[in-house]
Amino acid sequence: MKKKIIFMIMVSMGSLFVFAHKKDPDYLNARRNGGDARIVLSIIEDDGRAVPNASVRVLMGMNFRERAYYINGMTDENGKFVIEGKTTGNEIEIEVTKDGYYRTSDKMCFVAMGHEYDVKNGRWQPWGMELQLKLRAIRNPITLVGDVNGYYVPEANKWIGFDMKHGDWVLSGHKGNTSDFEVFLEWDGRPTQDSKLLKLHFRSIEPKGGFYYADLTKESSFRGVYTASTNDVLQRAFSCQSTQKEGRIVKVGLPHSKLLVLRSRCVCNQEGVLMEANYSAINWIAVEGTRKGNVEMLLAYAFNPTPNDTNLEPK
Repeated sequence: MKKKIIFMIMVSMGSLFVFAHKKDPDYLNARRNGGDARIVLSIIEDDGRAVPNASVRVLMGMNFRERAYYINGMTDENGKFVIEGKTTGNEIEIEVTKDGYYRTSDKMCFVAMGHEYDVKNGRWQPWGMELQLKLRAIRNPITLVGDVNGYYVPEANKWIGFDMKHGDWVLSGHKGNTSDFEVFLEWDGRPTQDSKLLKLHFRSIEPKGGFYYADLTKESSFRGVYTASTNDVLQRAFSCQSTQKEGRIVKVGLPHSKLLVLRSRCVCNQEGVLMEANYSAINWIAVEGTRKGNVEMLLAYAFNPTPNDTNLEPK
């Protein structure tokens, strides 16, 4: 009861804040005709070094698309670029490119759901806000086996192997013959919008196999990791689910801004020392019931088919 009261107070305060904005002439004018915005953009590499002479293209959002306009320029010797211009608070779209690097893009908005920035003297606040983006270098891209797909889970309440090299289940009538990982589907048989139980368990089945979490760079066109770690400290199990929240279907997969790096197909010598393995990256895994009455494993991955090659940068 106490938590509910606190929540209601916070909602009321938020409503008063938005209402106050609607009554503020400075804010209303910025929303209708545009207010001045200043954003200091900082472009860095993965190791934190500044990226000079990168091309920046910014779409300044207005209330109507035809009123939007572009700002173009280059980062300075410190990797900085100042975005300055009018916007009604709609999305500001930023794209950064440079030869030898993957494209980076991001969006920001001065009028976000549940929160609105302030306007003072015709300027969106905070004036001169800082925004940092990573521009990732192209190192050694290679051909990997990968897909972004929905795979029908053929059976519930049973561990089933998935072959990443062939992109299929290790079952009779399917193409898979080696299990890189196994999944176990818990499901009450209802489609997602009605289901009370729709969960997919994921596990590594090899003593020297497993996975670890790595950072996902969402703004980059190359979101994953360059190479897999050969460290023996690995996790063995993971679960994801699909459920309803306030009338919306919510797919709970990997933690925010994380991916899984997987080690599988392990070969050990007689002393149990790992001699051979394959490495892969799972950028996303989730579960969803379909209108056809089936359940899909939603999977985005890149598998290196060459044993002991830790390179996970796709061509």
